[in-house]
Amino acid sequence: MPVAVRRYRELVPDEVAEWERLVRKAYPPGEVRLGAELRWAGLDAETDYLIRFHEDAELRACAWVTKRTATVSDHELRVAGIRGVVTDRGHRRRGHGRAVMERAHELMRSFADCEVALLFSSVMAVPFYESLGWRAVNGPVTCEQPGGRIDYTRALPTAPVMALALHRAAELPFGPIHVHGFPW
Repeated sequence: MPVAVRRYRELVPDEVAEWERLVRKAYPPGEVRLGAELRWAGLDAETDYLIRFHEDAELRACAWVTKRTATVSDHELRVAGIRGVVTDRGHRRRGHGRAVMERAHELMRSFADCEVALLFSSVMAVPFYESLGWRAVNGPVTCEQPGGRIDYTRALPTAPVMALALHRAAELPFGPIHVHGFPW
């Protein structure tokens, strides 16, 4: 099955349940996840898309694509974003995550109002994302939390924020970045 793209608002309950099962399989309950102490943005029916890779009628990998607003060096702009990249633990290192990310890149490049994409990574995933053209942002990157604005790069130094230019003429963000709202 090719990599499928669906808007969040178009997903039926069985598709959401399938995604939730994959997340539980990849991150069993009780497993401490990087950034668990932060509040993360919820899914948005208007801006979010689920990218899915199936093999043998099972969801093996997925990622969410979103659109958000950020301020880069005092300039407000729309950015595409990647969130929730998950690959079934028993099916990693087979190209499923790469297939999902490449399809996500195609989708984000179709967004006329976005020149760059951002993602909140982990140190472990940096080589994978770099192989797809992403680059670590020098920071600082700030975002909102229930108690106010925080410096994400200081709060989670082992979770780099990464950027991808979506068009040839686009420049990667340089200078301070403020993500409006919660990180995704």
